[in-house]
Amino acid sequence: MKPIIIKVLLNLAIFALCLSALNAQERSVKVDFESGSFYNNPKIPYDEPFVITGETGSDIEFVKINIYNEDKNDVLHYYVWNRIDSNSSETFNIVVPAVLRSNSKYDFEIITYKLLSPDKKEALLHDVEDRVRFLLTNNFYFDGKNVIVNKPKDVYKKIDQLLSDSFQFYESKNLIPMQAPSPLILEALNNQSDFKFGRFFKKSTRAEIDDKANAMIAEKVEHLVSLISSEIAPFLNTQLVQHYRQANVNNIETDKESFTLPVNIGMYAWDKSVSIDNISTNNTNFTLGAGITLPFSNRSTLASRSKMVDSFGFSIGVLFEPIEDSKGTKFVTPGVNLPVYTGLGIRFFKVLRFNAGVIVLGEKGNQNFNKLTVIPTAGLALELNLWMGVKN
Repeated sequence: MKPIIIKVLLNLAIFALCLSALNAQERSVKVDFESGSFYNNPKIPYDEPFVITGETGSDIEFVKINIYNEDKNDVLHYYVWNRIDSNSSETFNIVVPAVLRSNSKYDFEIITYKLLSPDKKEALLHDVEDRVRFLLTNNFYFDGKNVIVNKPKDVYKKIDQLLSDSFQFYESKNLIPMQAPSPLILEALNNQSDFKFGRFFKKSTRAEIDDKANAMIAEKVEHLVSLISSEIAPFLNTQLVQHYRQANVNNIETDKESFTLPVNIGMYAWDKSVSIDNISTNNTNFTLGAGITLPFSNRSTLASRSKMVDSFGFSIGVLFEPIEDSKGTKFVTPGVNLPVYTGLGIRFFKVLRFNAGVIVLGEKGNQNFNKLTVIPTAGLALELNLWMGVKN
């Protein structure tokens, strides 16, 4: 009987997996850049991937999608489309995985980019160098004895912000990040501030001292500008793309989550020992059981990132037959007249749950709760979500 049950369970699991694969077609939403909306104002899924698609010119090389909680400024997730040389189409497709929450609203920012020409790269670099030069010049000063940097840490932060602002509308098709300014720039600023210049001003008139100080400031500023430019170069020398067009699609709702009850049926392993003449003997077997699962969270971090694991939960159920020890004594859970199991488990591929837990037992026919025993159990079950006809 039991091998037949196992075979049936395996066949059901294979059938459910096949249905899951057949129904795994990704939904799609299309961007209208002219109106800044999704066509037909669709709701989007939360529990399965979906595709964001849109029309672009053949000169669009890069598309970036930022996802925000409704009316919030922090990016929750971002995804990119990066044209390869052999792709001459005028559409893009970006797959958004199942990372959203049910019955929620999100704002989408869709940005397209065009390739930056070498001449425009050079002009961009010169513009950034001029801005850095101006910033540094206004933060070096001569105190009458030495050339000093005004608060090196603050200047470093200003350079960092300046570079961030200067390149906020650019991306690298090679996905190489901009890593300037590095700590080396802060070290150089500190060294400039600590260096003493008094010996260079000996036997000089005030006018000569001022000229030398200004020359030193210009020299130190150019050295730092050159150093910062060298740190920008790895990013600038990539296939750089520039912001071209942007669509902001706001207040997009996700599907409402159906209230389901995960019900499972499977085989549970157990081992019941008994002492006969001070010798312990064991009876190990499998018993068919069924139960329900209370998921901890539908959107746990690991579950949302894993393609295999999709649910963690606490399960409770009953075995369909009493448990017997090697003497033939039958055991059940008092008050239920069947063994009751509880356990913690994970679900694989949306249909197979592995549980590990315990069974609470008392001798069948004996209602003495003082003689209960607890034995471990582990089981593999087929689990399906039964819709309760309600949506949250």
